[in-house]
Amino acid sequence: MAVRTMEEARAWRARIENLTKEATDMTASTMPEAFPQLKGDGSLVKAGTRINRQGTLKRAAADLWDTAENTPENAPALWEDIDYRDGIRIIPDVITAGTAFQKNDLGWWKDELYISIYEGANVWTPEEYPQAWEKENGV
Repeated sequence: MAVRTMEEARAWRARIENLTKEATDMTASTMPEAFPQLKGDGSLVKAGTRINRQGTLKRAAADLWDTAENTPENAPALWEDIDYRDGIRIIPDVITAGTAFQKNDLGWWKDELYISIYEGANVWTPEEYPQAWEKENGV
């Protein structure tokens, strides 16, 4: 459908924004371009807000202000990576409370598939605490 007016374009953008709010992280990770980018305007970014940062999806780990000091590059502890491969999360180098793995969650680590065997919130990579992970054979 061709958009003919600015009003139609705004209506489509509103629909896209509503869809992105409902999308799971896995689905959202396939379409980072549908998410807003930081503007650097000093506005409040609420914890849990997902953004498009240079073609990848990031989530605010805490409430923060949209300033140059709080970008993912300048304040990586304020942002969580939302990355998936083949429908399975990629285990980030730094796992926060918001990105912790639960028992039986699968994750990719350096091109190998692992399953979390830790009881509770697993915030370690397979390198940091191998006892919390088991390599999946057969993938």
